[in-house]
Parts: sequence; structure tokens; C-alpha cells
Amino acid sequence: MEEKSIALACRMDSEKAFALSKKLFEFLVKKRAQVVYLETRIAPKILPTSARDLSEMSSKNTKFVLSIGGDGTLLRVAGSVDQADPPPILGINIGSVGFLDESNGRMIFDDVDKILNGNYTVETCSKISTSLINEKKEEIKLGNCLNEVLIVSSKNSKVLQIAIKINGVHLNRSYLDGVIVSTSTGSTAYNLSAGGAIVHPSLNVMQIVPLNPFARSGLKPLVLPMETVIDVKLLRPRLSGRILLDGRKVFKDVQPHSIIRIRKSNSIVKFIRFNESYYRRLRKKIIGLVPIPRDDSPEEY
Repeated sequence: MEEKSIALACRMDSEKAFALSKKLFEFLVKKRAQVVYLETRIAPKILPTSARDLSEMSSKNTKFVLSIGGDGTLLRVAGSVDQADPPPILGINIGSVGFLDESNGRMIFDDVDKILNGNYTVETCSKISTSLINEKKEEIKLGNCLNEVLIVSSKNSKVLQIAIKINGVHLNRSYLDGVIVSTSTGSTAYNLSAGGAIVHPSLNVMQIVPLNPFARSGLKPLVLPMETVIDVKLLRPRLSGRILLDGRKVFKDVQPHSIIRIRKSNSIVKFIRFNESYYRRLRKKIIGLVPIPRDDSPEEY
């Protein structure tokens, strides 16, 4: 049986991320704990013979992957490793918020020691799958998302008219700028900015959030079981749509009368977590800390 390795991936447009990747590689090699691989695009700058493509990394051959960058890097890595049997991923934030990231440049060496000693847990997150059904009723798979599917107009300032079906039952017909379908993981991303709810990662649900719906269209944010099948049909003649998966994969000029079908994916993502509470991370990175005096009281009339 092949010995399980440790793998490193990072964003290439950041010298800080690359420098940390090199230090971590040297740190792990000195530990002599496992074989250490580098994703193919950074290996030539550190050690070419240690290259391995992310798609070849599964839980069978990889103990864990260190993703150095931010949430965007983590999404790329999660979407690139083996989708049927992914290895656990530890996100290392060297950017701004990095809500999905569990570690940072200051803590990472201690955190790697924790993992090597088995002091961690694995959080399993569901993905959603998106496919396109054209006028010929042909279903074309577009890909999986960890955060969200975004459907908008292909023309700026032109509103979509869409019809939504839930498990084959008509729900609503709306004029709006777009619609987001997010996972629990993606609830703290674009979904939150658009007015959706924060959903605890242990809740296996999807959420529909409209973007600027027309006043009387009636579509409101809606939380649904992950096993739900959502169909979004583009209704306006001569107005095509655009689909974005996790903000990375873009499908332009989706023709009128097409149906975008969103359902639970067979693929999952595994994140390495330590003992820090989800709510502490939420307070620290999303909600924020506003200094409010403890003795604040209303004015007496």
C-alpha cells in the first residue's frame, strides 16, 4: 500500500503565500513524518521531483493538504482534488477574512504538529451539483460547488424573469437581478451579503436568496433540505443568462427557456478543524467586535 503523503498548494500571485509554502515544505521534510508533495504549479520553484497533480490526491494516498492563501485558494483546491474520495484540507489564511481557513501564517507550524499528533477533527461538507437542461431536454452537467450557484443576466442592467420549481412543484415567477443557491458552507459568502441567513455547517441544507427582486414578485429567502431538486427557468425572450459556480467557473450566454437544475452532489469536502468554536470564528471573522460600553443606558426623560 502506498504511504500516505502530505501535500502543499498555494496561490501563485502572492509572494507571501509562496514564501510560506517553501518554509512549510522544508519544515515537513525535516520532520520526516511523511512524504511531502507539492501541487504541480509550485513544484518547479521548490523541488520539481516532488510534484503531484491535485486531481491525483485522494484520502487513500494523501493524509492532508495544506492550502495556503485564502477562501478562494481553498475553493480551488477543494474543487481540484479527487472528488469521489477527497483528502482533508487545512486552510491557511494569509489574506483578509479567510472565514473557511482554520489556521494562519503565525499558527501554522504549531497546527501542523497538532495534525501530526492526531489532535484535530474533520468537518465534512456537502456540495451542490449544477446542470443545464436545454430546449431539447438534454441535461448537461456544469460542475459542483462548495459555496454557491449564482444566476444573473448576461446583459448589465437587464433584469431576469425566472420561474422556480422545487421538486417539480412550481414555487414562484419573479423579476429580479439574479438568484443565489448556496450551501451551508456558502451561507457566509455571497449569500450573506445578499441578505441570506448564516447557517451552521452541521445543517445539511440549501438556501435560495433572490437578488433585488421586483417589489411584488414575492420571492423571499428560503432554506430547503439538501435533498431538494431546484429548477430555475429563464423566461425572458432574447435575454440570456450567466451562471457562476463558486465565483470561479463561468458559463455565459445561457439561452432563454433553458433550465438550470441544482441538486445535492455526490462529492464532498473535508476540512481539518481544531477545538475553536464555530461561533467564536463567526464572531471574530464575520460579525465583528464593536466596542459597546457595559454601562450604556437609555436617556431618562
